Amino acid sequence: MIKKQRRYSLWIIVSLCIVIGSIAFYYKQRYQQVTAQLSVKLDWSQKPEDITLMSEVVELVSVEIKGYKYLVEPLRSLDIVYPINFSNIKTGMVELSIDRNKFNLPEEIEILNIDPASLSFQIERIVEKEFPVRLSVSGTPAQSCVLSEIYLKPGIIIFNGPESIIKNQNISEFFTRELLLDGVSESFSKELPLIMDESLVPFVSKRIVRVNVTLNEKIETREYKNIRVSGQNTPYRYKIRPPTVDLTFEGRIKALQELNPKTVNVYVDLQGLKPGVYARRVKIEVPGNVSLTGVRPEIFTITLYKSFR
Repeated sequence: MIKKQRRYSLWIIVSLCIVIGSIAFYYKQRYQQVTAQLSVKLDWSQKPEDITLMSEVVELVSVEIKGYKYLVEPLRSLDIVYPINFSNIKTGMVELSIDRNKFNLPEEIEILNIDPASLSFQIERIVEKEFPVRLSVSGTPAQSCVLSEIYLKPGIIIFNGPESIIKNQNISEFFTRELLLDGVSESFSKELPLIMDESLVPFVSKRIVRVNVTLNEKIETREYKNIRVSGQNTPYRYKIRPPTVDLTFEGRIKALQELNPKTVNVYVDLQGLKPGVYARRVKIEVPGNVSLTGVRPEIFTITLYKSFR
């Protein structure tokens, strides 16, 4: 019986030792002071829409911490984010210190070091501005044509970007690449790139514009002299004074070049007239592709004789 009591007492002592040892080990592990490196992501999303970052920015900072093991270990697996506050930031080069209080770490955690401890970046104000487009032209169309209209689409380019770019380049308008018109004889459309610095390309509404060129065939005036006037629809002999007329035609160059004065029928209608002297206007049959703009003289003296032709 005594032996059993001794064994039981020994078992109790051993059990107590194990429990106490376990508690001591757990306490040591839980409250052990350890250090760790955390990668903290920088959140730039609070940047106002009317400003832009002009330089590369840091995406992560390394934070060295110290604290109880049971507090430090879970932090390794968390996605810790540090928000960048733009409320009091002015445009230009900015030097922004990292605020230790914004990491939202437990109070028992001590921050030993932050790398980098401050951020350097440049921000600029975003502006929106309209600029006219100017067409650069060289050469002249074919002699038979006249330039009627040049239409640019769009005629205005919108810049939406950093204010400093516009100020530094002193821009007031944009010009197209040169449009060549030498010898052109037909209307056409063409795309033309704008002349600009490559730094502007991401911030302009258009890099290429379309130009529509309308050409019309040139209208000229040409005079034909001494065209013979004839009489028609009479059996009598007649005499016309003056015997010829000077005519002025207007039309496209090609039509005027094809016009043969000998084919223009100029006559006086004598139908129903008895022998005598009359004042009459001539009738002129004009081709449909030209216009008659002048007749000299306008009145002719017609003498009809009693004898037949």
